[in-house]
Amino acid sequence: MACLDVSERRCVVVGGGTVGHEKAAGLVACGARVTVVSPDLDDAFEGLDVEWVPRGYASGDLEGAFLVIAATSDR
Repeated sequence: MACLDVSERRCVVVGGGTVGHEKAAGLVACGARVTVVSPDLDDAFEGLDVEWVPRGYASGDLEGAFLVIAATSDR
C-alpha cells in the first residue's frame, strides 16, 4: 500500500487491458492526469478521461511522469 497525492500529476499506465483500466480508473478518481500507452484499449475505457497513446511502449513515454504503472504481460 502506498499513499500518494496524485492530483494534477501526470501518471502513465502501460497496458490497455482489464488491469490497466482498473489502475487508470483509480488514478482518474484521485484527480491524476492519466496517459495510457497501449496499441489497443479494453471497451471499459470508454468514457474514462485518459489520454490514449495508441502504440507500444517507448522509453520516452515516462518523461515527466510522477508515477508509472506497468499493467501488461508484454515484457
